[in-house]
Amino acid sequence: MTTYTYQTVDPPGSTYTIAESINSNGQIVGFYQDSNGLVHGFLDNNGIYTTIDPPNSLDTLVSDINSRGQIVGYFDDPAPIGFLYSGGTYTTIDPPGSNLTDPLSINKTGQIVGYYRDVNGVDHGFLYSHGTYTSLNFPGALDTQALSINDNGQVVGVYVYLDSNGIGNVNGFLYSHGTYTTIAPPGGVDTYATSINKFGMIVGHYQPSSGGPEQGFLYSHGTYTVLDFPGAIDTVPISINDKGQITGYYAIGGPKGITAEYSFVYSNGQYTTIDPSGSTGSSVPYSINNSGQVVGFYSNNTNHGFLATDLSTAARMRAAAQRSSTLR
Repeated sequence: MTTYTYQTVDPPGSTYTIAESINSNGQIVGFYQDSNGLVHGFLDNNGIYTTIDPPNSLDTLVSDINSRGQIVGYFDDPAPIGFLYSGGTYTTIDPPGSNLTDPLSINKTGQIVGYYRDVNGVDHGFLYSHGTYTSLNFPGALDTQALSINDNGQVVGVYVYLDSNGIGNVNGFLYSHGTYTTIAPPGGVDTYATSINKFGMIVGHYQPSSGGPEQGFLYSHGTYTVLDFPGAIDTVPISINDKGQITGYYAIGGPKGITAEYSFVYSNGQYTTIDPSGSTGSSVPYSINNSGQVVGFYSNNTNHGFLATDLSTAARMRAAAQRSSTLR
């Protein structure tokens, strides 16, 4: 069984922290609240914290960082506006016709996806690529949101549609080189496709149409695999890395329903619970990098960010740091 070591991710002066994303270099981004109730983005680079706040912003939420250290998120001014932070420079990300913009994912080439809301309250996915915006609207959908982009430019997300009874439902989708494909496991409703790796493997979660707990899924090469943490009420995968390792959370129940939520990693057919030191309540992970490091938050009177690293990876990282120090 894999064993993890944990580090708390709390920028100085924070009273509440969420770690949102970790890249292949171990750089972590997220957001925190200070003692005045203001929200700031942050970059944690091996324990060195940098505040991410676009000029004149009210509150800032950071959502993702790529392997080149480029960061995306949004800030309030006063309505939410997207931004890219790259090389010390902020660039506004705001598609034409937007009344609200939320960039959610950036790949290694700097392509950005997310969604924007127009003046009529309709959500549209978008792709921002080298200065050009492309709206992503699943054909016939009421709303579309793009949630994740891989290094090949493939996008996954969700769309809302009306069923034959006029009831709104949610399906996942894949957008690949101009073509939309519905992602929805057989027998499921309200499907969310949340993450895609460079090999086109997709994870998400859905509600069985027959009822019962929320179930996770892995979609790979046309085949759906159900992901259910043993004994859990709900299983919700959130992120997949290029090695096919998956992180998410599962819920444990009691007489009155859900009593706690715990993070997990699914790797090579095995589930491992992620339980950060000091956690007295729930923990939720948001990102797993190609080294298998996981970031998210845990509860202990308030929320704290965490970094989970398996012991074998931690040993390799220490050895690499020692070799680097010797060479210097």
